[in-house]
Order: sequence, then structure tokens, then C-alpha cells
Amino acid sequence: MKMKFIRYTTLPLLTAALILAGCATPVGSVKFPGPSEGFAPKQTYAVPQDKLWNAALSALDKHRIPAVSADKASGIIQTDAIEGPSALIALGMVAAQSTRYRFNLALRNQSDTDIKLNIFCKIESTMKGSSGSSQWTDVTSQNAEQARKLEAWLYEEIEKGL
Repeated sequence: MKMKFIRYTTLPLLTAALILAGCATPVGSVKFPGPSEGFAPKQTYAVPQDKLWNAALSALDKHRIPAVSADKASGIIQTDAIEGPSALIALGMVAAQSTRYRFNLALRNQSDTDIKLNIFCKIESTMKGSSGSSQWTDVTSQNAEQARKLEAWLYEEIEKGL
């Protein structure tokens, strides 16, 4: 009688617990980059616009982030999507979630000597399951803190080049 209890009650509960424990198991080694502890971006720089523009492009190149458009006259740089972390949902039996992010940079003259740099990060997610993949969806608002960290990281990388 005791053996039937273990077989019909404990074993299914243990199996369910193990499956649920792996509901969002990270996959691969891709992680979001982040800024150094305590880093606070300046956002306004007392440098020539050319120097800030070149530092921004150099930071993107250094980290192999492709720029899909870079219009120096308007001061706008848009990057392609960069792979972010992925996770398996229920050990991959239900779905796999993938993330990616991209940056928009805008350089604006504040005065004769100051340039303002605005960096905006957009985080997107998709789910892949047995019935196919969902469309990439903007999840920045649900991941606002992560987006701020990614923006701060890029500010820091650009500031290193100034």
C-alpha cells in the first residue's frame, strides 16, 4: 500500500515540481552588458560634435554593434538589433523566449561648446514554440530598468573614447 502511495502521489508531484522549477531556464552565454558600479552618464559634453560622433561610432564598432543608419547632418545613429539572453520555458517543452535590443542615438548642439547625447534603448522579445514563432514585440516598458542599464553602458563606452 505504501509503495502505491509513493508511485501515484509523490512521483508525479516531484516530476511536476522539477518541470515547474525549470519554467524559465536561461540558455546560452549571452547576457546584457551593464555599466560599471556607480557610473552616471554626463549626457552633455563640452567637446566638438565630430569628436563625440566619432566616439559613438567607435564604441559601436568596438562592441560589434552594426549601425543601420548614421546621418551626421541630423546627428542620428540607429543600430541593428543585438542578440540578448534567451530562456527555455518549462525546460523547452512549451517554448523558448529570445530577446534582442537596439539603440537610437541623437547628438544635439546645446550651445557653442556643449553637445547633448541622448541614447534610447528598445528591448524586444519573441516566443518560439511548436506552432512557430511570434512576432518580435517591444517589451521595453516591462524592462525599463534593464533598458536604462543598457543606455548607461553605452554612455560609459562612448565616454571612454572621449
